[in-house]
Amino acid sequence: MIDISDLLTKSLKGFDSQRDRSLQVEVGPSSLGGCKRRVYHELQQTPKTNTNTESLAAILGTFIHSGIEESIRREDPFGDNFLTEIEVLSGQMKGHIDLYIKDEGLVVDWKTTKVKSLRYFPSEQQRWQVQVYGWLLEENGYEVKELSLVAIPRDGEMAEIRVHREPYDRQVALTALAWLDGVKEQVSNNALPAPEERVSFCAKYCSYYDPSGEVGCPSIVK
Repeated sequence: MIDISDLLTKSLKGFDSQRDRSLQVEVGPSSLGGCKRRVYHELQQTPKTNTNTESLAAILGTFIHSGIEESIRREDPFGDNFLTEIEVLSGQMKGHIDLYIKDEGLVVDWKTTKVKSLRYFPSEQQRWQVQVYGWLLEENGYEVKELSLVAIPRDGEMAEIRVHREPYDRQVALTALAWLDGVKEQVSNNALPAPEERVSFCAKYCSYYDPSGEVGCPSIVK
């Protein structure tokens, strides 16, 4: 008898592992301002030591993004004003823009979350990410005036969707990129950053969590 749960799990993991974002080796905008230790390991291509990080919420978030993209395209099938899933590159920084609205010069990034997490929205890391998206678009000849982060609670109602808007600020984007340059300098100097997250977080979400600390990161230990 077929195990439906096993079929679904394997299918979702297989799909997620082949996504461009999953295969991306270079550090992307979403990592800027996060844990320096984790980014250090990404840049060093440290072998992953924690295989228990598959997040159903993250995979479902991918499907939600795909559904939104299809819905937006129905509103503007020829892309006259709404451009979805744009891939932009400048130097070694690459980003995938969820939505760019031409006539407003507006960059939109969808964020799936839980209702209880809305109180932390938007984080500085999320704001840095969307500012760097704006910078990438500007570097590729697009006019960028404003940025929007949209939190979509998976366990909430339509009325609980949270929208944050702010002006595009090139200097904020450059600050985020300088943060990454700082981590790259640590890599070149073999200066390992200190752990920044606790075990309760790292064990669930970080591929480089390593209780022994021999290969990956032991996290903050009391």
